Amino acid sequence: MWIALTRHHAELEERFALRPDAEAEAGRLVEAQLCDPDTAVFVSGPVEAPEAFAIVCVRRAPPIHPESCRAEITDLYVAPSRRRAGWGHELVAAATRWAAERGAEHLEVRVAPDNRESRAFWTAEGYGAFMDVLHRRL
Repeated sequence: MWIALTRHHAELEERFALRPDAEAEAGRLVEAQLCDPDTAVFVSGPVEAPEAFAIVCVRRAPPIHPESCRAEITDLYVAPSRRRAGWGHELVAAATRWAAERGAEHLEVRVAPDNRESRAFWTAEGYGAFMDVLHRRL
């Protein structure tokens, strides 16, 4: 599913293109996330063939601001055949509960500017602009 998500992003932005060894590496990365106590992976669908997932991470900030803990949903994917059926909403709700239980004071997501479907989803979930991430190719 993570590879499918990345392929979708690659259609919108070429920098998300996959390397030839991406599938093997993705397995190792997901395994590492499953071992990280500050990361949770939520999955929906049949156990033998899940069709949706969300990954959420808790981050601690230096003690210089009043808000010392935040969370980020780094990935959310719902198979095209399951979209608009509430699966994404349920995964976000589970990730939100998990983050709040760990002391997160706000939850962030990153959305590509050209990903209209994702932007509409997150806006409907109550998310709004907080900070623009600017970049420049070197």
